[in-house]
Amino acid sequence: MGRKIRGIFYIVAILLAAGCGKEEETENVFSDGILIEVEAPQTNGWSTEEITGTRSGREKAIEVKGKDGLDMEISTLHDNGATGTAEGEATTRWANMDDNIVFRVVAYKSATAAGISTSNYAGYGDYKLSGSTVQTVKSLVVPIGTYTFIFYSYGNSNAIAAFTNGSASVPATNGQNFMTYVKPGVVINNIGSRYTLSGIVFKHHCARYRVQAIAQSGRMGKITACAGTVTLPKHNATYTFTNGTFTTQATTGTINLTWDKPNAMSAYSGYIYLLPQTSASVTVKLNLTIGGKAFSNKSVTLSGLTMAANNTYYSNVSLTTTEGYIIGGALWAGGNLYYDGTFKIYTGQDQYTTTRGHDFWRFGALYPTDMCIDSTPWAQVKDPCCRVSPTNSWRVPTITEYISLLKVSWEYYTLNSASGLLFDKILFFPSTGYFAGANPNNITKSIRGLYWSANQFYNTEFAPQMLDFVTDNTYPPTRNSSNHPDNFMTIRCVRAD
Repeated sequence: MGRKIRGIFYIVAILLAAGCGKEEETENVFSDGILIEVEAPQTNGWSTEEITGTRSGREKAIEVKGKDGLDMEISTLHDNGATGTAEGEATTRWANMDDNIVFRVVAYKSATAAGISTSNYAGYGDYKLSGSTVQTVKSLVVPIGTYTFIFYSYGNSNAIAAFTNGSASVPATNGQNFMTYVKPGVVINNIGSRYTLSGIVFKHHCARYRVQAIAQSGRMGKITACAGTVTLPKHNATYTFTNGTFTTQATTGTINLTWDKPNAMSAYSGYIYLLPQTSASVTVKLNLTIGGKAFSNKSVTLSGLTMAANNTYYSNVSLTTTEGYIIGGALWAGGNLYYDGTFKIYTGQDQYTTTRGHDFWRFGALYPTDMCIDSTPWAQVKDPCCRVSPTNSWRVPTITEYISLLKVSWEYYTLNSASGLLFDKILFFPSTGYFAGANPNNITKSIRGLYWSANQFYNTEFAPQMLDFVTDNTYPPTRNSSNHPDNFMTIRCVRAD
């Protein structure tokens, strides 16, 4: 008889456990509480709705003239996703969360969020999304009762700082994809079981943002490295459990922008996450390499910028120059150097004359009319490029810069009836010929290009270095040494920055 009664009680216990609601699974785990598990959550996606009252279209572009020859123009746009949703159709939709996201569940013995207090705190658990399942990082076990569960995540795989009953709020900062979900009025009444929370859809509290860096086509080479920062007037925020408010504070902060191995004329950064900003003054600063030349601290400030939660924005940063061509690790002047009473640079790549007084120099000479030869490297005090206005913006290139230029693609080319050498389909060096020192009145071999560098080479004799090419394909372009520093040759300046 005793065995039969015990068997009946066992069956009743199973039947009671099976009738505890659709979100509950039955399996004896803890004798003094209920183990809380969670189904794989989703997010409410990123809104594609145009936000009234914000600068959701193209803003007025802000232009910044660079002292290093590289100019910037930046405009910020609202990304509406281009989904083509019908008018009036809901534009926010559920979406799967990224894998490996860590999130937390905090339990309060309260039927609603408004009733949350430190005194009815019941504990927390941490969970990690792994594919379509959820792994338990820290178990949450609660006794029988009615609960409100607060979910929050920083949108990454990092462990979340420990939580205590001393607070009913959590902090957030720029750079964190802060998300929350509230599940109130959950009744749990079966000791020793597992209870699975389902239907979790996180809400985005921040905006999503990225930057596109765009190099000027026909003027510069590819962007091969880029990094940056964004500085905002509101950097910290607090999410309050009782009323679901997300309050930002006016504490300036900076976060990083990163690009993943760019190698193109335009490149997007990875997304970063920003606290909601209204009429904010936001500064974007970039360090980047274009055409092999590094530029640092390229900065621009956007005023009156509004970024709404759950929306995506991006800034286009157009990088341009009016001074020349950025390839081979240098900013090369757009034309050759000449002198007509003042030092100037031709504005067109193919422009030059055969007038020795304008376009040709002996090595180390400050003026094209100087007949003396200086056997020391071109120094700033006698560098004719340094005399081009603005003062010291230009200099005679080094032989190392010519060597770097020769490493990019090149071809013999004719531009406006002038033969020459075209680098990377961008920068043109005309074959100007030269004036022989022994016969300074006649130009020699106009199919030949000879461009001085600032360096000289000592072997058995003084031999200045130069770029040397012949457009009849006699030999490929190369660095070379001249045994005739008394010859008059051309100069192509580079930026002195």
